[in-house]
Amino acid sequence: MDDCQFCTEFNERAPKTRIITEADGWVLLPTIGCLTPGYTLFMPLEHLDAAADFPAADLHKVEAGLETMRALVQSHFGPAIVAEHGPRDCERGASCCSHVHLHIIPVKDADAILTAYEEVGGPGRRLDSLADLPAAAESSYLYLSPRPGEHHYWPADGRFQRQFVRRVVADQLDIPEQFDWRDHPFNDHRQLTFDTLTAALATGA
Repeated sequence: MDDCQFCTEFNERAPKTRIITEADGWVLLPTIGCLTPGYTLFMPLEHLDAAADFPAADLHKVEAGLETMRALVQSHFGPAIVAEHGPRDCERGASCCSHVHLHIIPVKDADAILTAYEEVGGPGRRLDSLADLPAAAESSYLYLSPRPGEHHYWPADGRFQRQFVRRVVADQLDIPEQFDWRDHPFNDHRQLTFDTLTAALATGA
């Protein structure tokens, strides 16, 4: 899409790219607004709005790749959650971008992140896997995986603020006023993430 910054970045592939690795049409890159070292996005090169736009059969393969990337991040930066704010049919819900991006974020306490979601949206719906999203997501949604093998879903029905997962993580890091990636890019964390993970992949560490 011409107006998608991610599509432009992926198509142009400038000599100095921020892509850490690519596999099966998906890429891993450090996010702008890297609240903590290791905060990355797992994204498809193909433009789709949300993970729930993929067929369930494809998402089984995506989940395997996602867990490989989470393991890579965790091996260097500690336990990490996976989150998505999935827009549907032009309704962005809690999302601020309409190109699929799964957040992989190292956190101090994954259960506390889950509790923060439940305090806003209730217990949510427990899914067996990422592949259950297409059947569950009739509207914009929030997805959270506090740890491998655990999947939670909430409809984004107005109770969740934009950039919700970033707000919750920033609170846990005691920097609540720095949640917005537009105002706080955390370039040093982003560079550290890129350097650490690309070096690890190059050496097999």
